[in-house]
Amino acid sequence: MLEKNFNPESFERNFSFEIEASLREPNAKPFMILLPPPNVTGSLHLGHTLCYTIQDIIARYKRLKGYDVLFQPGFDHAGIVTQLLVEKHLYENGVEKGTLTRESLLKEIWFYKENSSNAILNQMKILGISCDFSRIRFTMDEDAKKAVHKLFVMLFKDGILYRGRRMVNWDPLIRSAVSDLEVVEKEVDGRLWHIKYMLADSSDFITVATTRPETLFGDSAVAVNPDDQRYRRFIGKEVILPLTNRKIPVIADKYADPEKGSGAVKITPAHDFNDYEIGMKNKLPIVNIMDFNGELNENVPELFQKMDRFEARKKVVELLEKKELLVKVENIKQKIPFGDRSDVPLEPIITHQWFINCERLASLAIKAVADGKTKFIPKHWENLYFEWLKNVRPWCISRQIWWGHRIPAWYGPDGQVFVAENFEEAMGQAIKFYGKNRVELTQDGDVLDTWFSSGMWPFITLGWPQNTDDLKRFYSKMIVVTGFDIIFFWIARMMMMSVYCMDDVPFSEVYIHGLIRDIKGQKMSKSKKNVINPIDLCKKYGADALRYTLASMSSPGRDIKMTDHLVEKGRNFLTKLWNVVRFAQMKGCIYNREFDINAVSHPVAQWIIHKVKQMVLDVENSMENYRFDEAANHLYQCLWGSFCDWYLEFIKPILQQSPAGFTDNNRYSLSHTLLKKDIRDATAWAILQFIKVLYPIAPFIAKKLSGEMGVLEMSWPDVSNINADFSDGVGEIEFVKTTISSIRSLKQCLCFSVKEKLGARIESVNPAVEDLLFKYADIIQNMAGVSLDNISGQTVPVVLDGAIIHIGVGGQMNVNEEKARLRNEVQKLLKSKDEAIARLSNNDFLNKATEEVVQEHKERVDEIADKVQKINYVIQSLEVI
Repeated sequence: MLEKNFNPESFERNFSFEIEASLREPNAKPFMILLPPPNVTGSLHLGHTLCYTIQDIIARYKRLKGYDVLFQPGFDHAGIVTQLLVEKHLYENGVEKGTLTRESLLKEIWFYKENSSNAILNQMKILGISCDFSRIRFTMDEDAKKAVHKLFVMLFKDGILYRGRRMVNWDPLIRSAVSDLEVVEKEVDGRLWHIKYMLADSSDFITVATTRPETLFGDSAVAVNPDDQRYRRFIGKEVILPLTNRKIPVIADKYADPEKGSGAVKITPAHDFNDYEIGMKNKLPIVNIMDFNGELNENVPELFQKMDRFEARKKVVELLEKKELLVKVENIKQKIPFGDRSDVPLEPIITHQWFINCERLASLAIKAVADGKTKFIPKHWENLYFEWLKNVRPWCISRQIWWGHRIPAWYGPDGQVFVAENFEEAMGQAIKFYGKNRVELTQDGDVLDTWFSSGMWPFITLGWPQNTDDLKRFYSKMIVVTGFDIIFFWIARMMMMSVYCMDDVPFSEVYIHGLIRDIKGQKMSKSKKNVINPIDLCKKYGADALRYTLASMSSPGRDIKMTDHLVEKGRNFLTKLWNVVRFAQMKGCIYNREFDINAVSHPVAQWIIHKVKQMVLDVENSMENYRFDEAANHLYQCLWGSFCDWYLEFIKPILQQSPAGFTDNNRYSLSHTLLKKDIRDATAWAILQFIKVLYPIAPFIAKKLSGEMGVLEMSWPDVSNINADFSDGVGEIEFVKTTISSIRSLKQCLCFSVKEKLGARIESVNPAVEDLLFKYADIIQNMAGVSLDNISGQTVPVVLDGAIIHIGVGGQMNVNEEKARLRNEVQKLLKSKDEAIARLSNNDFLNKATEEVVQEHKERVDEIADKVQKINYVIQSLEVI
């Protein structure tokens, strides 16, 4: 017997799904779920929990449907962010900056990685994520390293990957190049300094406006628009670069916008992407004035050398003002590129880096989705995917850090590069190139962008470059689930790398879920102190409650505004099921494996079988279409609504030892002759279907309750064998429901308590209907709160199809006053409904309101419509008095 109180903590920790997840079905249809590998940088947050819960629901559902499911787990080394985190920890604990060697730092990071990954694995198990933990992969394990080197060499030999000197985004804090996707544009308060650039041959000047006066030492020209009448006379002349004696030309270029600033712009080819292009076009000298630390170098006056860029800015402005070269300063809003990991302003710097020319790879990835080989769910996310790939730029893949895949390139004494899968192969190339028996080679010190190896995740987890059985069986037969924020970071790169290597798409479907936000709709972050720890929610409400809540709110691509209260509601639903099973145990409803469901003759049993069958079909359809919110709702409505609110109330008097209701001759009451076994068997069967359908969403409680029902092996409900014609019985019970609801509505509208017993009399219009009403008299009397006996005094009719039930309302009622009161109530309700609809049509309200508040408004609209319909029915009943 189940404990009286639902306490998930008492059983959730007792279940492990590892054996279940590792079982393979070699003859079954293969299906793979590619877990986005979490970074080894700490712990899982609610975003991970949503993503992993959705994947686990899919995995469990597919297993129940007989698929051979591979749910592949693993971890990402997360190069920059992991190294920064470990370095910070070491510095805070007494290690001096600059004293770490490559070997000592890597040793510390590997130690950190082990601890972090173990903590994450434990969290995943608490959440009930049923990955095959015997197959854990890491983006830097030995097999992954060999695969990464193999692909690097393939791309290099194909001319897609190359080393070149180009302008990149440089992060002075990390001291590394970063890719365009790792740049965050932030709007900040800035200034626009208007500076005099004196002409070399006169006392005249051009006013140049800039937001970065410290970079003027790298200026190679001043550009003006050729159509700007103010400056046409200066084109071709030279100006003196402020604070120096260097002369630079005034050039004409459409890039200069007469409407912005002063209309004249300084061109600094070494420190601005646009200026670099203009410099190349006009063959201007490139003067680099900044080192990798963000400090000014030897190409500036001695006063500024080794000075931080922002300190240099202050000093430059100070001297310009002293020399009366500063015309004015404007306060402006400006967008500045920041590093997404370091959160410091980036610097455009020209340096040698490794790049991938993505155009060819992008065309393959675009074609795969355009041809329908890979589908996005929802489909509209294809647009973001296409937009990025159609405008893709060369991908800077080298990083000047130590944690990551070291670039498989070696340099000879003269700088000649040898790209190879390993040192021995590189040495062979060098010996052949130099004609010597032995050559001194030095490996490139940079590492690859984390997304290089992450982009290979679909096939390196299956054993590539070896043509393994797993690779042949599962590749391209998988789904990937992720947030829209990494469509171009990860999805697009996986598509590019995979189609290039495998000549086929890695996955057939990409499911895009929304983001988890706080109650105000803000993204959760530690700085905002609005982060909700999923493990804390599990401890408070249970992992199943959290999983059910996330599933019930998981509409594809839609963000979720999360609160504790939502998880509490999820727990309440699971408590309901717990109590249902306990009720069944107390009433002797034991699951009967020999139950002949098509032979059931009891109409109430037929009705619940019909309802549960439809629920199973609806949930299955929702699961197939990845509408987990709809699946959870179908389950909720059937269990809480049909089963608990109606069916259990129907069967309570049936399971009593003696019938409830009137006691004269029980003319048509079935309570004496009802087949209680049908009821008990149908009840146990229905409950087990609820448990099975719930299992993918809430596996812990499903396992616990199925065990209580005597069922240890879980499978998806098979309702295809239910082929008996239950339409008559179902129709009878639906009529009984309508009768009870109509009486309840009337009593409520006339301000009677639902539980208050009122007299009632049946007026026959159709003898068959009268027989039906007396057949279910005990149920109707019990649930509607009426007594079918002789009544006197004023009555109000409940008009049914084939009969009228007159409800005794006691003393004299002023019918006109009552109708007026009810009509006034209808007007108030309609006004409230209009207000709710107006809010739901207001985008500002939808953006600011919590998910819970929006849902409450939707439910309010439906509730009001239902209530108005019921009151209008009562008004019509009063019209006939």
